[in-house]
Amino acid sequence: MPDYIYMLESRLSPEQTAVLNRVQQEAQDAGLNVYLVGGAVRDLMTGAPIRDLDFVFEGNPLRLVRRLSEKPLLHLQVNDHLRSAELVLANGVSLSLEMARSETFHQPGKAPEVKIAPILDDLRRRDLTLNAMGISLTPGSRGLLLDPTNGLADIENHELRILHNYSFLHDPIRILRLVRFTARLSYKPETRTREQFSLALERGYADYIESASLGREMEQIAREENVVAVLKALQERELLAAFHPRLQKRKPDYDGLAKFQKYRQQAEEADYFFDPFHTVMHYVLRRLSGGEALRLLRKLGAKKTVMKQIESVAAEGRKLVRSLGRLRPGRPKQVYGLLTPVPVERLIFALAEYSSRQTVQAKIHNYLFKYRPLRKRLPVRELQLMGVATGPKFDQILEQFFAAQLDGKVRSRPQQLRFLRNAAGLPKPVPKQEEHPKEKEPAAFKAAAGRPTPAPPPAKAAAGKPEPAGQKAAVPGRKVEPKARKPAQRRPDKSKVKSKSRSASPSKKKKAAKKKGKKRS
Repeated sequence: MPDYIYMLESRLSPEQTAVLNRVQQEAQDAGLNVYLVGGAVRDLMTGAPIRDLDFVFEGNPLRLVRRLSEKPLLHLQVNDHLRSAELVLANGVSLSLEMARSETFHQPGKAPEVKIAPILDDLRRRDLTLNAMGISLTPGSRGLLLDPTNGLADIENHELRILHNYSFLHDPIRILRLVRFTARLSYKPETRTREQFSLALERGYADYIESASLGREMEQIAREENVVAVLKALQERELLAAFHPRLQKRKPDYDGLAKFQKYRQQAEEADYFFDPFHTVMHYVLRRLSGGEALRLLRKLGAKKTVMKQIESVAAEGRKLVRSLGRLRPGRPKQVYGLLTPVPVERLIFALAEYSSRQTVQAKIHNYLFKYRPLRKRLPVRELQLMGVATGPKFDQILEQFFAAQLDGKVRSRPQQLRFLRNAAGLPKPVPKQEEHPKEKEPAAFKAAAGRPTPAPPPAKAAAGKPEPAGQKAAVPGRKVEPKARKPAQRRPDKSKVKSKSRSASPSKKKKAAKKKGKKRS
């Protein structure tokens, strides 16, 4: 059986892991059973990056929202009717908290009747089988996979399957969701789902989608990695008309969106997280007139503050480019001071919108990928090791050091340490002098100077080997003469020995003499 907790922890980012542990602890303290469901489990099984963390509680989770929203948030939306909340934290982590519920629809597209329910009933009410899986985070069953509709098999087959025949009729927003998942995952609807989808288009179920559902779906589309692919898939099926009839005819600005997607991906790889909704909506509405864009935003249920932010995207981009154009080249401190208060979303928009302006591109690119990373690597530890106490002076030295880095005055490691010592008013460290051994004077010079030459130390006998008999011990100050060696004895010549050994014996000589005598006779 796979270890889904290990798989999950190995796939989450450090920020997502911290949020997961925090939610588990808060649910345990509140006595609520908690499950990770929906997109996170689907992305875990498909191998896609885990974008959102969707938590379902068997109980009301809204009391936990206050504790989780203590830190600054990029986005917060609470639905009291469904007892759910959507949050985007400052570190870019998106999560949702929902109550496990069952839904009963009385009219197409209208809000359902909601009742508290167990987790399995909550999973069975969802749109697609691959979104109807969950992993328990409750201590007693932590790591247990819940898959009541066999969504894991559909993932293996790369298929999209609705849970029942009335899925599109009960909640028509599922028509748009099916197209979005088709474009994102490149999965195909299975036969029954495809037939029901075609029937829903013929009967015009998309006209029954509520404004709030359209607004939430547009937010999800704006946060897609490939927004262009999703919008084009909706346009092919004439579903952009669900947002506004003129949007289907005039189309979004796909070229601008493609550039924005490219720079947004580079920013996310450098750990810059932001909500792209306002900029994406600027490109979606770009070819509509002012009145048409206003009606579309009202249909999405956008608030006035959101409308103003979308309208100000282009104006703020032009203002930023004009300010950068006034700066002379080679002024990194002025560039850093100008761009620091600007949101990252506006900087990425300027990169995409003014890609032909090389000077603007260079200044924004250096700020995002050169100057700000330098800011994160200030020598705090080195300054502490020098004995400088934390305080206003400590911060002032770091600011001076960062300004010197921007101007290119501090590059190497010795230059950095020298700058920190001078800024802190510390004396220059005295280099340690190496002790060189004194050279030995020859004995002749010592004798000329009247100094006696020291006798060499007595040789130590090897351990376990006694001194040979008759050898006197060395006396200090007395010269010991070496003993004369005995001459080495010569070894006999082997050739002569062999010749002697080869000489015939007397008996053989007699026999040879007799043979000669017989021959003569």
